[in-house]
Amino acid sequence: MDYKRLIHYIKPYKSRFILSMVCMGIFSALTGGTMWLVKNLFDKIFIAKDMHMLNLVAILIPVFFALKGIVDYGRSYLLNYIAQNVVKTIRNELYTKLISLSHDFYVKNSSSKIMSRVTNDINALQTALLKVPPSIIRDGLTVIVMIGVLFYLHWKFAFITVVVMPLVSLPLIQFARKMRKASKEGQVQMAEIYSSLQEMLSGFSVIKAFCQEDHEKSRFQKDNEKYYGIQQRLVRVDARSSPIMETLGAFGVAIVLWFGGKDVVNGVWSSGSFVAFLGAVFSMYQPLKNFSQVNSSIQQAVTASERIFEILDQEPTIVDSASAVEMPRFSQSIVYKDVSFDYGSGKQILNKVNITIPFGQTVAFVGSSGSGKTTIANLLLRFYDVKSGEILIDGKNIQDFKINSLRSQIGVVSQDVLLFNDTVKYNISYAKLDATDEEIESVAKAANAHDFISKMHDKYNTVVGERGMKVSGGEKQRIAIARAMLKNPPILILDEATSALDSESEKLVQEAIENLMKNRTVILIAHRLATVKKADKIVVIDKGNVAEIGTHQELLAQNSIYAKLYNMQ
Repeated sequence: MDYKRLIHYIKPYKSRFILSMVCMGIFSALTGGTMWLVKNLFDKIFIAKDMHMLNLVAILIPVFFALKGIVDYGRSYLLNYIAQNVVKTIRNELYTKLISLSHDFYVKNSSSKIMSRVTNDINALQTALLKVPPSIIRDGLTVIVMIGVLFYLHWKFAFITVVVMPLVSLPLIQFARKMRKASKEGQVQMAEIYSSLQEMLSGFSVIKAFCQEDHEKSRFQKDNEKYYGIQQRLVRVDARSSPIMETLGAFGVAIVLWFGGKDVVNGVWSSGSFVAFLGAVFSMYQPLKNFSQVNSSIQQAVTASERIFEILDQEPTIVDSASAVEMPRFSQSIVYKDVSFDYGSGKQILNKVNITIPFGQTVAFVGSSGSGKTTIANLLLRFYDVKSGEILIDGKNIQDFKINSLRSQIGVVSQDVLLFNDTVKYNISYAKLDATDEEIESVAKAANAHDFISKMHDKYNTVVGERGMKVSGGEKQRIAIARAMLKNPPILILDEATSALDSESEKLVQEAIENLMKNRTVILIAHRLATVKKADKIVVIDKGNVAEIGTHQELLAQNSIYAKLYNMQ
């Protein structure tokens, strides 16, 4: 665990942490003070019959325990306050980092495993922040105070006890190593369980359609069984630590009891001192036992913090350059100049692509699946950067513009529309969060969405469900088109926007799209060639290369790739 980094998060609460340490110190001192009460209880009350001391002890016992309760409450409250705030800060930083990372990070990492780090690992860290300081500081101080009490009562037996005590902690080193390994495996496996669960929740329609419930149950049970096995290993190691430490401690107590008891019998040592000594030894037992129990939390926190900091140390691959400027309003052309790209696998996706998209025109990209059509749009959005060549907007490389200013001028409507689990109004206004009701209703009408929204139970305040599951595919598309209209971008990317719709929905969506396309520069990506006939220019992409360019009629006349694709459909 990078302790320095965790300390950085605790620093703002330094005064509260110091105060909690004071509370723990007072608690330990009062625990030591109770041994003084025990000594006097036997020596001055039971044996010397001192009524004054009886009155004093009778008053001090509830006072001591009341004070212990107060300072322990203070310790508990202060540490909870610190832990909750530290975890809140780390969780915010983690979310901020995740939302800043580039497209490629999410391609390489599944969302369920990322969620495991934000939830499971954060919880493990929070548990450690609550458990570890009391065990190390309060229990550590209690042990130190009790050692002082032991030497005050009888230095010889105190020395024996101090020699035996380190032997008790030796097994912890081996236990720590095994627990850390099991904790790491457990947290990795928990991420697999999150993954199985998320796939079931997002794909339940497919699972039921193909009658694969039993297969999915079996797959989840295997992941769960593996996690169970890892946890059982962790439990076995944790369970062994306490009995071993107790047995070693019992040997030490037995030695002290035999030699000390012999001295009491022979009159060398008073019974009060001996009982107080034994009380001090037993008072050290629970703190030492806590050390073994907190070991599990420490090892889980070590693994959790490593996984959390691993994400916090990630850097986005697509960033603004130091000299990046705001992009002026697009007005001339988009030019792909000798653009080549691959996703890092070595397989060339685009190969020296040269395309010019004049302002105000609709340019369609067609080709077989995997030919590189969507990649062309992703490069314009700077989800990725080109490997070679450049993309120019109005004669300037898009990498010279600030990313947000570039993307603010591009609207996207795709086949797989994402709607948030919120109201229709929220989903449309996502393009402009301060939009008025009149603006939202205006774009909804233009997107052929107002009629079906008006028939909903709560109209624009109707919640659409997770990923928009409470509305149909065509309705989702029209909400997405209304959202894009509200953004009012000069550049529009339509990626298979009507390919998954029935004919009636497609007609309404197509009308909405035509309204959206007016007075914009449009990049139209389509499999269904019937939707690209009206494009000013059609670009045929074949295996990452520009194979043909022309209008619908011109490409049909060439009787090549486009004509073959069109005739097949």
